[in-house]
Formats: sequence, structure tokens, C-alpha cells
Amino acid sequence: MKRTHLTHVLAAVLAQISLGAAQAQQLPDVPRDRTLISQGWDFYNQVPSPTNFSPYAGVLLHQRNSLHYTVNEMLFYTNHNNNTIIPWQASSFDYNKDFTEITIKLRDNVMWSDGQPFTAEDVVFTLGMLRAAAPDIVLSSAIKEWVASESAPDKLTVKIKLNKPGPRWVSDFLATGQAARFVVVPKHIWKDQNPRTFGFFDLAKGWPVGTGPYKLVRADSGSLVFDRRASWWAVGAKVAPNMPAPERVIYRPASVEALPQLYTNNDIDVGRNLSVGSFEAARARNPRLQSWNATGPVWGSPNGCTFRLVFNNQKAPFNVTEVRQAINSALNRDQLVNLAFEGSMPKASAPFSSYGTLKAYTAQMQDVISAAAVDKQDLRKTETLLKAKGYNKGADGKWRQPNGQPWSLNILTPPGDALGPVLARQLQSAGIDTVFRNMQDAAYWDALSTGNFEAAVSFHCGSLYDPWQTLEHMHSKYVVPAGVKQANIRALTRYSNPALTAILDKMEASRPSPQDAEYMKLVNEATRIVLTEMPQLTLAEEVQVVVFNSNVWTGFPSSQDPYIAAPLPWEGFNQVLLRLKPRK
Repeated sequence: MKRTHLTHVLAAVLAQISLGAAQAQQLPDVPRDRTLISQGWDFYNQVPSPTNFSPYAGVLLHQRNSLHYTVNEMLFYTNHNNNTIIPWQASSFDYNKDFTEITIKLRDNVMWSDGQPFTAEDVVFTLGMLRAAAPDIVLSSAIKEWVASESAPDKLTVKIKLNKPGPRWVSDFLATGQAARFVVVPKHIWKDQNPRTFGFFDLAKGWPVGTGPYKLVRADSGSLVFDRRASWWAVGAKVAPNMPAPERVIYRPASVEALPQLYTNNDIDVGRNLSVGSFEAARARNPRLQSWNATGPVWGSPNGCTFRLVFNNQKAPFNVTEVRQAINSALNRDQLVNLAFEGSMPKASAPFSSYGTLKAYTAQMQDVISAAAVDKQDLRKTETLLKAKGYNKGADGKWRQPNGQPWSLNILTPPGDALGPVLARQLQSAGIDTVFRNMQDAAYWDALSTGNFEAAVSFHCGSLYDPWQTLEHMHSKYVVPAGVKQANIRALTRYSNPALTAILDKMEASRPSPQDAEYMKLVNEATRIVLTEMPQLTLAEEVQVVVFNSNVWTGFPSSQDPYIAAPLPWEGFNQVLLRLKPRK
């Protein structure tokens, strides 16, 4: 073996030993009443990829489970309850007249945790890195689609030129912080790295580096531990009044089955929402568990999402509109929400949440929604539609395909889903042989993103202030060949309709306003097509029974104090850490 090769091998071994020692070192004790414990959001039995902390490693990894309220921060946050933008790393933004150029002004004293200044060069570098890495990492394809160029005239100014008018671009890309998040990375560390493989993890070097008030001090398969830093730029800049009260944040993954008991026993302070029954049972044993509303059965808050039965429109027979319509006519949404959610979620037939900004639109869409008659169980219509397409019932009362073969509908469901069993029962009663298959998060999302499914129960998150944000997920640009992974986990229908695509393109270039008559015409027509063609079926609004354990910490958002939207996986949860106060 050559000496140079031996030298590299030895260096690698020593680096691993050093890294192991850094992970194994004894951490100082921090009392429970100064520690925030989080289950995160996704269900895992152990920490996924405990040596990869790239914010672009995947939507189901650390950014939305722990990094967003500890290490990383955003240029802007949004209080989705009233659609107010909160400047953070940046202080302001401006568009040109045709919404094709954006000027962003950064704060002049933002610092990375390694002591380097946060500048416009970091923002410009991150945009260019993402565009160059398309389509291989999260958000890269969307950045390539939208951003033509970026520049830094000075250290506090970023100029962005778009490929097309983007009147929502700053709000949706830089301030919303949901499925795909734009997280600025430090150029001085990332410039020599391959963003497709770089894990951004080395505790001895202080990686991951962010601008947030916490640093990662331990990472293993059991937990992630973040300790409060000695100082933080936001306090000196008077953006935050004080350092956050929790001295330590611990992320401990857990399964859906374990979650209620963890809340009951005060083993976690925040985590995934519970079903209404589980929440009420846990609250009876632990009265300081709280949700968005002080009383039930609608304990939870809107979150911009709905529940849907999404079809793979590329796979027969779900590429046939009448088959999708027939399935819809077999459904009873009142029964669905009462049995699956114990009345804690309102039924819905249009894919829009009930945030106040959206109600200004939906109030003007009632004629379109009523005419579509989506929320009407009609088994005779189901029978008429299927027979017209050559389906016939066998002696067993089950529908058979036009070729005479039995027809079986397979519905994939995520962990903790309650809709699957009720859906299957309703469709079985209509003669459609239906089974549901409950899956773990990773396998479930892999199947949906690659198109390896017929139908699935899924959350559909989108519209927060404008119907286009949801409707655009039915744009034909999201249709990829069968078996090819779809990067946007919200655009799962693989549905293509040229007329709808043309309308959505017009909406995209328009400044949204429910007072604009021309824009409302586009909204109504796009909604009419979606409700008629039914590439997916909206079943209910997701009003999540968020759970905050106030035994140790107080100051969580609520309907009485709606300073930020409640969902833990959204970037805005960063603001919650600043409001928490110890109960003792």
C-alpha cells in the first residue's frame, strides 16, 4: 500500500475517532425545567441520518423536525393567522413594476454561529448552488424554474431577477417556510462542498453552523441535543428582546403509538398533533395539556391543509374522469369526519383552508362549489357512471372491470391515519372492493413521490392567503413519467389538463386579490375544473389538534394569543421559542 494512501486512511480514522470523542463527551446537566423536549413532527423509531444536517437533505429529515427552531433561521417569517410578514435575517424587500426583479435588504449585524458575518454573498451563493444542483436536492428545481440570476451589489443588498413575473415569490419562497424552505447556508463553508452529498456535520468544527440561538452538541440514533449559545445576534440587534428561555432543546423521535403517553407523562413538551380522542384522554390525565382552542370538539387550528383522497391519474382506471367521479359519489363526508375524527374536523369539498384571508375568496365561490355537487353521496350516480364505462357487478355484488376481471382499489395511508378504514367501508358498501394499507412515513412518501400507488389518503397543504397556492399543484408541469420521482410532495396527482394549466399560468402572473374581478374569474374557473374533473377528492379541512404541554413551559400560541401559526414543523415555530417562559 502506498504511503500517501496510508496517510489518507490514518487521517480518516483519526477524524472518526475525534468525531466520536466529540459526540461522546459528557454534557453539562441542564434541569428539566430549563429543557424543552420535542418529538419533532415525523414519526421515527430512531433519529434518521444523525450525521447529515444539510437543510436540503430531504423534507422528512432534520430541517422541519428540529433545525428550524434551533440552529437555522429564515430571511422572513409569516404569521399565517393574519398573513403578516415578520422580517428576520432581512429587513425588507421590494419588487419592480412587473414583478420580475426583487431587491432584498439584509440586517447589518446578523452573524453565523462561528463568528463570521451573514452577508448578501451567502444568499447569492445559496441561490446559485440550488439552481446548479437541480433537480437533485430539495427546492433546487423550483429555484431553477424561477430564478434567472442573483447578485450582491453590496454586503447587505441582494438583487434577484426572475424568469417570469412572481408577485408571490418572496412570500412563498422566502417567508412561508412549509414543505420546501429556503435556508441560507454559509458560503465560507459550503463553497468547496458538493451540495448533493455534503452532510454539514462535524461537532468539533461547530457544524452545523447557523444564525440561530442554539448549537448542536450531541447527535446519535436516540436523540439530538441543542444547547443555547452564549450570545445571539438577534438580541444585540433588538430583533429579539432576550435569549430564548430554554437552555437546552432535545429532539427525541417517537412512534405514533407512543405519542399520547409521552404527553401524559410530561416526557415531551411539543410534538405531533393527536387525534381528538387521544388528546381528550391524555388531557384528562394531564390537565395542563393544551391545544389551539380552550374547548372542543374542534380543539385545533387551521393549518392551510385539507385531507384528500388523491388518485394517480397516470394509472388506469384513475386516468378516467368518470371513475374518479363514481368514487366520489360513493362517499359520505359527514360520516367520514364523524367516524374518523369524532367531529373535530369540518368536512370540505373544495381544497381550501379557513384562514381569514382565504374566506374572502371562498365567500365568492359558493355558486361554483354548489354547482359541482361534490358533497353529495349518490350511489345511483356511482352505478350509472361505472356502467357507462363498461363496469358490471358480479354475483358477489362487487364491481368488475370492463375486461371482466375483479376490480380492487388499494388506498395507501400514512401513520396514524383514521380516514382509511372509514373510506374502505364506504366504498365496500358501494360494491368497490377496497383495502387500505397503513405505511410508515418513509415508505409512504417514497410510494407517493414515485407514483407507485393507485390512491392514497394524503394531506394537501397549500393555500394560506390565495387559492392559486393549492390549485397550482394540478399544473401539468408536475407530471413526470411513471416511476420518476416527483419532487413536490404536494403535487401528487400526475394530472394534466391544458385548459387548467393555461388558467393557472395567468393566475401565477397576477397579483392575487379577492377584490380583483378578473382574478376572481380565473379562481372560479380553475376551481370549477378541479371540482368537476376530480383529480383528487377533498374530504375535510385539517384542523390539527396541536398539543402543547404547559407543565414546564408557558407562552404557546393559541386562539387567544395567535402571534404565530401553531404547527410545529413550520419555520415560524422559531418564534415560539422566543415567547416561552418557565412555569416555575
